[in-house]
Amino acid sequence: METIQTTPAPAKLWNRQYILVLIISTLSAFSFFMVVTILSKYLTGIGITIALAGVIVGLFSLTSLVSRPFCGLMADRLNNVWLLVASNILMAIGLLGFAFTTNLTLIFVFRILSGLGFAVGSTVQVSLIIRFIPQEKMGEGIGYMGISQLIGSACAPAAGLAIATALGMKETFIAAAILPTLTCVLLVFMKDLHQPKPGAKRKITARDIIEPRALPYTLPYSTLSFVNGIISSYLVLFADVQGVVGISVYFTVYAVFLFLIRPLAGKLMDAKGIQYTVFPGMIITALSMFLLGHSSSLWLILFTAFLRAVGQGAAQPSLQAGCINHVGREKSGVATSTYFLGGDVGQGVGPMVAGAILGQVAGLAGYRLVFTLCGVLILLAMTYFYFAQKKERANG
Repeated sequence: METIQTTPAPAKLWNRQYILVLIISTLSAFSFFMVVTILSKYLTGIGITIALAGVIVGLFSLTSLVSRPFCGLMADRLNNVWLLVASNILMAIGLLGFAFTTNLTLIFVFRILSGLGFAVGSTVQVSLIIRFIPQEKMGEGIGYMGISQLIGSACAPAAGLAIATALGMKETFIAAAILPTLTCVLLVFMKDLHQPKPGAKRKITARDIIEPRALPYTLPYSTLSFVNGIISSYLVLFADVQGVVGISVYFTVYAVFLFLIRPLAGKLMDAKGIQYTVFPGMIITALSMFLLGHSSSLWLILFTAFLRAVGQGAAQPSLQAGCINHVGREKSGVATSTYFLGGDVGQGVGPMVAGAILGQVAGLAGYRLVFTLCGVLILLAMTYFYFAQKKERANG
């Protein structure tokens, strides 16, 4: 049997190692989102068709989805710091490749390398950072990590566009590649508290790939990701149907309130329990979707952005922290990968389902049906989570 040596987590949240992982997480997110807004334009600009450009862009998510279950296994069995080094090297190589080649085959290879590096890195970052979070502050600690990702998603696209406009697209890929390279330097100052001792390796089982104990937390999260995918893909079109202008402000409002809510929700969860954040959060998120379908003015749509930020800001980090607490730190890698896998599926399936519905029900009625479906699915997932929690308390 493989034995694991785990050093106790620090007594305070804001320790040096925790801060280092937050910085690394922010740099990784910044690197990823810097190129999101320019990639399709860059690919079509070098002579690749729009359809094929879409395949290349989507290949990143597909690679992440396929590799995600194995990322947790690696995070639980291998040194997390060295895994992060490897993942950031893959991301840097993938980004640099886009800057220096127009060969289609190589572009596919570099996109796959980027997706693999991102999947491993995003899983291992969580697995690593929880070892530096006190048990009684898990919700707050996970909440702040979500903020580091939010900073990247909110600021990096504008930075990427600015660099592309001023210097060129190739220079943007080089700049994005510098960030994961910098994280490798920061990782020199990291230590991994979770060290496998030398000895015989236990065989790999299905529970090393998918952790069943994480599923009650994963399903509600997947429905929230389902909503995220639909909002990202169809909100602008919904606004066009309504004749609403300035809809881009929705994403700013959502990001600002999400930034404010996440740490507060984490503190509340740590103090009172997961039921005080997940259930109200999912109810508020469902309400925002029901209301969005019947919103015909910008101000009302922005109000739904506020509601959704409050709801998801409360529920998502609490579900993730609760998942890790339930499964245990020693299997935090597979717990995280199972949890994120649910998010990947929800994010990918959501736009497909919405597209199928809108193909059958045109116009405003179609969008109302889609948003109503989102609200119903969230409430169903919340109900499932309620009974799963009730069963857990009865058993233990």
